[in-house]
Amino acid sequence: MFQIDTQNRFEREYRTVTSLAVKRSSTHASLSLVPRRQAVRSWTVKKALTEIRPGVPPTPFRGRWATPLPQFGADENVRDGLVRLSGELIRNALARIESSGSNRANDLHQVRVTAKRLRASLRLVRPVIGNAFFRQENRRLKKVADCLALFRDATVFRQTLVGLSASLSTRQDKKAFASVLRRLDGRVPAAGQFRIQRETAMNEAARDLLETGDSFQNMLIAAEEWEAIGPGLHDVYGKARRRMLRAIERDTEYGFHNWRKQVKYLCYQLQMVQRAWPGRLGTMVKQLNRLQDTLGKVHDLAVLGNLLVKSPQQYGGRQAVKRVAARLERKCGRLREQSEALGNEIFRDKPGKFLAKLNRRWTAWRGDGEFRE
Repeated sequence: MFQIDTQNRFEREYRTVTSLAVKRSSTHASLSLVPRRQAVRSWTVKKALTEIRPGVPPTPFRGRWATPLPQFGADENVRDGLVRLSGELIRNALARIESSGSNRANDLHQVRVTAKRLRASLRLVRPVIGNAFFRQENRRLKKVADCLALFRDATVFRQTLVGLSASLSTRQDKKAFASVLRRLDGRVPAAGQFRIQRETAMNEAARDLLETGDSFQNMLIAAEEWEAIGPGLHDVYGKARRRMLRAIERDTEYGFHNWRKQVKYLCYQLQMVQRAWPGRLGTMVKQLNRLQDTLGKVHDLAVLGNLLVKSPQQYGGRQAVKRVAARLERKCGRLREQSEALGNEIFRDKPGKFLAKLNRRWTAWRGDGEFRE
């Protein structure tokens, strides 16, 4: 049965978003990109401030709304690279927030991905930056993702039930899914209120991202080259591999959720250094993206299942919830099997062996832009 604790999750997130609405008196006004704290900013954050204008689409990176591909250049030091990449990511996130486009669900998703990419960047250099700095920025970025999670979950939960209901064959299952789906829709705020709360949370996220941009300008990294990123990569790769083995051994939703978090961080980090080893890392990034998507579906099914079984009377009654939860559990089991097979392929090398190879590639690439066998 589902084991991720989601007790009162919606209620906690609803209170968080509502409190933001009270603090921000004008929720319909265009976003004012003026942070609470004034600071000296380098060109990357200034560029974000000057290029984002109400009603004006951002300059595209790869297509109209594509997320920039955050990768180090061969001729920039690690700190400058992190400043540049964080500025690009934040600029694109601010553009999405300000755009008020037709696909707000995707805009919100990309803002959350930006927060997670920035958290991965922090972990890349965590061993060589101050603990206080890491905790402050990691906490701020986690807040961004958490405050937007309610709106993302409301959409995903509905899509999950609709998707599973398409393959139902029995009348009892169809009736159970329809009942749960109807009750789930009733738990979401009315459309107008939902949009207001979502935009309030997006505006708050913009202010937090701007403050993170300020902080990245002042980041102190007590190392250069491989010494700046090698220990962080080793730590995240090692954690991802260990949590995979633990998740497979214990076969719990909590274990797979913990594995998923490290898979995300590793995927984003390897993408940043991908130019140093395009063949191997390009393949690994694609595999890690597939793995995190699969693990993400496992997590969504687990959170939804746990939400239903904890309060069955609120979602159509015990019999309806029992039928739906059984379907969710079976789907989870199949996805966990897929994750295990893919994870074993990705993490076949132990951390020391993999990072030693990557070190050689990185050093050669940074030396002359290419690697010679």
